[in-house]
Amino acid sequence: MPTRTPMPRVLEPAYGPHQTPARTAIDHAAARQTLGDLTDAYQWAVYARTLAHRATPPAEQLDAAALLAPLAAVNGHADQAVTAYRDLVDLATAHLGASHERTLHARAGLAQARHCVGCCDQAIRDLAEVYTTAAHRHGPDAPVSLNTLTALACLYRDCGWPDVAHRCLTAATTIANRYLSCGDPLRARITDTAGTPTSSNHRAVCTQARWS
Repeated sequence: MPTRTPMPRVLEPAYGPHQTPARTAIDHAAARQTLGDLTDAYQWAVYARTLAHRATPPAEQLDAAALLAPLAAVNGHADQAVTAYRDLVDLATAHLGASHERTLHARAGLAQARHCVGCCDQAIRDLAEVYTTAAHRHGPDAPVSLNTLTALACLYRDCGWPDVAHRCLTAATTIANRYLSCGDPLRARITDTAGTPTSSNHRAVCTQARWS
């Protein structure tokens, strides 16, 4: 069984002659994530974000933050995920604008991270606002709009609002079936989400308490 790659004190040589240490760490994190080693990817992402704080170009700061936030969430670091997504939202807003797709994806991620720590009302309000902005700015069939609407359905479903969740998923499915090809992975993911039963995992932190 292969051993986990340890976090080095000094980074390995950069892949290119002009590559910064932060970019090298970002590439390592992305590579480990692609291979499915999410723990190692998270460790590299933490390292990359630390390096990217040191006056690196905005693109590197954004890429490092965009890796760290979801990896923190998937590795169970819920509070850190909220902080990391907030950092990502601030960076994306400052460098790309409030209605850019990456900014909207970051805001959606922040809402979902808040939902995971029990800030359900705020999470649902924020995600609904992101969807409204995304649909108006990029169109209801844009990936950011469909992803956000599907995520909103999941939040409602987890919080015990099955009827509202069903309406959101029905709308997302209708739009996806109309505008996306049969083999589109986003269309498939929406279909899979619609067929996924409600999970009870969120009940321990939920502040909605509307289950039957």
